[in-house]
Amino acid sequence: SCHPAPLFTDFSFRNNGLLPDPVIDDLGRALITLDPNDNYKFKVPSLRNLTYSGLYMHDGRFRNLSQVLEHYEKEIIPSQSLDPLLAEGIKLSLEEKNHLINFLKTLDDENFVKDPRFKEP
Repeated sequence: SCHPAPLFTDFSFRNNGLLPDPVIDDLGRALITLDPNDNYKFKVPSLRNLTYSGLYMHDGRFRNLSQVLEHYEKEIIPSQSLDPLLAEGIKLSLEEKNHLINFLKTLDDENFVKDPRFKEP
């Protein structure tokens, strides 16, 4: 699992099958490690306060959670460094997608997000 409770991240770096952007060609972790096995691996983010953090993915290509789920269902790009958990995609019915999005919203903490002590400097 990439997003275990209680923080809903495993702090790992994974390739989630995004089509690389030819303009920026961001190789992800491989730019630091210089290991081709790390190509297109990015840090797994927490799912907490997710609805406050859009745009989504490392490059902000998705505007909403429905687009993210659509990617995981049928837009996975195979590669040598693709996370094996995503090789077959994540198939969800429309009802399951709605339930998942509603669950993710329960991980939001409006008080934390709006607390001025935790704003960016």
